[in-house]
Amino acid sequence: MQVFNKKQPTSYMSSSREYLDMDSSKSTSSIKFKAKKGFFIERWVAVLLLFIVAVVAVALLVYFTCLQSSETYLDASNVSTTGSNVITDLLLPKTLTPIHYSVELQPFLPPDGNFSFSGQMKLRLRCTDATSHITLHIKNITVHEATVRITSASDQGLLVDIVNFAYDTNRQFLIVNLNKQLVPKNDYNISMKFLGLLNEDLNGFYRSSYVDETGRTRWLAVTQFQPTDARKAFPCMDEPALKATFDITLIRASNMTSISNMPIHHTEDRPNNNKADVYQTTVNMSTYLLAFVVSDYAFKANNATNTRFSVWARSGAMEQVEYALYAGPKTLDFFETYFNITYPLPKQDMVAVPDFNAGAMENWGLITYRESALLWDPKLSSPASKQRVLTIIVHELAHQWFGNLVTPKWWDDLWLNEGFASYMEYIGSDHVEPTWKMADQFISQDLHNVLELDSLESSHPVSNPVNNPDEINEIFDSITYSKGASIIRMMNMFLGESTFRKGLTNYLNAFKYQNAEQDDLWRYFTEASKEDGFNIDVKLVMDTWTRQTGYPVINISRDYDARTVKLIQKKFFLVPIGKNVSRTEAWHIPITYTTSVSNNFFDTRPQFWFYANNESITLNEHDGIPSKDEWVLFNIKQTSYYRVNYDIENWKLLIQQLESNHEVIDVINRAQLIDDAMDLARASQLDYNIALNLTNYLVKEVEYLPWDSATTNFGFIDDMLSVTAAYGKWKKLVAQRLKPIYEKIGFVGKDSDSHLEKLNRVNVVGWACRTDNQDCLRHSSDLYKQWMDNPSDDPIPPALKRTVVCYAIKHGDELEWNFAFERFQKSNVGTEKDILLSALSCTEKPWILGKYLMLALNTSSGIRKSDSSSVFSSVASNSIGRPIAFDFLRDKWNLIKELHGSSFFAIAKMVKAVTQSLNTRFGLKQLNDFVEMHSSALGTAKRSLQQAIEQTEANVIWMENNFDIVNAWLLRNVS
Repeated sequence: MQVFNKKQPTSYMSSSREYLDMDSSKSTSSIKFKAKKGFFIERWVAVLLLFIVAVVAVALLVYFTCLQSSETYLDASNVSTTGSNVITDLLLPKTLTPIHYSVELQPFLPPDGNFSFSGQMKLRLRCTDATSHITLHIKNITVHEATVRITSASDQGLLVDIVNFAYDTNRQFLIVNLNKQLVPKNDYNISMKFLGLLNEDLNGFYRSSYVDETGRTRWLAVTQFQPTDARKAFPCMDEPALKATFDITLIRASNMTSISNMPIHHTEDRPNNNKADVYQTTVNMSTYLLAFVVSDYAFKANNATNTRFSVWARSGAMEQVEYALYAGPKTLDFFETYFNITYPLPKQDMVAVPDFNAGAMENWGLITYRESALLWDPKLSSPASKQRVLTIIVHELAHQWFGNLVTPKWWDDLWLNEGFASYMEYIGSDHVEPTWKMADQFISQDLHNVLELDSLESSHPVSNPVNNPDEINEIFDSITYSKGASIIRMMNMFLGESTFRKGLTNYLNAFKYQNAEQDDLWRYFTEASKEDGFNIDVKLVMDTWTRQTGYPVINISRDYDARTVKLIQKKFFLVPIGKNVSRTEAWHIPITYTTSVSNNFFDTRPQFWFYANNESITLNEHDGIPSKDEWVLFNIKQTSYYRVNYDIENWKLLIQQLESNHEVIDVINRAQLIDDAMDLARASQLDYNIALNLTNYLVKEVEYLPWDSATTNFGFIDDMLSVTAAYGKWKKLVAQRLKPIYEKIGFVGKDSDSHLEKLNRVNVVGWACRTDNQDCLRHSSDLYKQWMDNPSDDPIPPALKRTVVCYAIKHGDELEWNFAFERFQKSNVGTEKDILLSALSCTEKPWILGKYLMLALNTSSGIRKSDSSSVFSSVASNSIGRPIAFDFLRDKWNLIKELHGSSFFAIAKMVKAVTQSLNTRFGLKQLNDFVEMHSSALGTAKRSLQQAIEQTEANVIWMENNFDIVNAWLLRNVS
């Protein structure tokens, strides 16, 4: 979820170093000798004094070395590293635990401020093991060492003397060395004052801005701490397991407001017409969930529930908060019922932040969002934007229980946070908008996408050991979110809804305000299963899904005369290569199936288990296997996380069913058949003739899910063929498939259309224009011309704005492009701005694309830093723009790195976008050369780049193995 920019402002780094250098040299530079003042000593006396000082120094060194307890003293000399010099032991010593923080912060914003902030902190600690050091996390903060005080809370405030300070920048540690050991079971207080910078990195305590209706720039201070950036706001013990309570005070100008996790307790007057908002004490929580916002925002509140619910935004966007204010309280009430646990805080704020890297952040009681993820305008925002707003709101509110109330002990189990929230976003959204069929949409929105990524060798387990901030940031990816959600959905199905909810509630109650590991959750699910009479060892099952990379394909072979079916599982690889890769992985798989005779698409509880130690399983007539003229279909509603490959005859029987009466097969399983067949063919495990023949039935299909699955898979072949002689035939094929559904639903929608019909129209119309449907192109051109003729009266349906603007620009010139860019700059609606940014990349004029890429690196253009990588990705998705983007990435690497920083996920996003259709040996070599040249500066992007390389290798192999087959099929089947 999070995207972190690790760039360090040079000026601030310099000032920090100067401060530390001056501090370390104080003892010598403060002594001055002048000719006519002071005193003189003989040389032999000086030598004697130096000798005495040396002896004392050695004695002190020995003394303080002996003072050390079993804790290992941490300095740069004993940092544990890997072969590539990556630090792997970044955990704080276990000798102290935090109890309570008191933190006061004052950000200095324009017009009078200089983007710095001052702070003071007091932390109560409990000693668990004797130590003579206090170690805190710190990054880009200057501590006023003279203000640091340590007192015993257990011994009448007795002062503990400080020997010196050490800064381990590799581990981001501040180490306070003491003159005696702290006593186990005793409490101590450490306090200090410090200075920091409101950075531009979009993490830590940072600055954001917007331009108001008068053209004036307004500034705000906001936080993004997950996973490891609370240390950039105040010295702290910045690990998820080190929970504490917090008293927060925020000092602000009198014309501004502040928000934090809890309600304001009281407000005090401070000098210079400032106010200090003193907040109520928080519940026990992790540092990464703290949040502060200081702004001139307005808000609207919903007080209809027990929890005060408010949505904050800049005043010019307040008319866009209504949907969030409707969906948020309804979701919160639903989750209180679903988990059977009351939301523990007295209020819930949601804030739209102009500059925000992630979609949103689940800070407890103060959720922050990028504007397009929270604000929705019914006149200018699309149905897809509305769905995105809802799912993100539900996702973040699910975190208030899963992640906030109970938190993983370490980032290895991040998937417990994000997988559960990603699954619950569909459950909660289904409650808020039941006609949207969000539970069905899980298939296309999450499951199918992650199945592709997880079939690469460079994937990783959902439960993944991580040791340093770069590794932590790397796992905020689709495997953690979407695979996590997919296997939780599978678990819900094999446990049953009531058992699943019982286990969840018992787990949350047992560990509330504490930390847990995945095995704790498995234990409570197992107990609930036993209580309900199923006796499933959940850990035994789920460890095969969380601790292994990838997933299985189940190969189905039938003996049609004997009426038997044999199942064999093996790991599915997208790349059909003969590398020396271990293929010994196996899974405990819940199996469901139906046949043309039983035709049961409703019972998703396992009919049997395919255990990891079974080489194969055989079913026979007594298990319901039908005669040779009837089909079998496995994985009902695609509830389990695997693919299914049938023998050729069964594939043909399924194709016959689709062509004769496709509605006999459940809509989700129709989408599954398309996705499985196309990816199995892509991996050379199924003949492409079968996969492409299966799509023949689409001329009769009208439902959104199968069409979404089909066009997603068409997109890959489209990329592969886009610069080949086969592309003309391919476009004709897709146009033929689309023609009936386009004519049925039409370009212009009706008010009575359902939500899924609206989504389906967007998808179909987009692909119709993409395949040169003249009616689609004419509508787009006419609507765009009307808008250009009268900019104040936009006639374009919001749902189709991306398509209309895209194809008007594609077939237009600079005039059309400039108009859209001006509309982007003037738009007050974040969702509309996102649509226009994407559509602007559709031009086929190379010089305009080059200009657009340069504008994305210039924040004064109106394109925010958090959106620049999206611009690049959109240009790279244009077949004309793809080589331009790749050249731009290599040529402007230093500018890109300067804007985003070496650890920013945007770099991975850019490289993956520009390489998604690379399918030549030469292109692969260029990618490898690029990665090798910049390997030291890639930071958190390294795993994504490995995946990009593997994906490109897969594309190259696809061209070598499958191009001729697909081309021959097109020649036979497309006139």
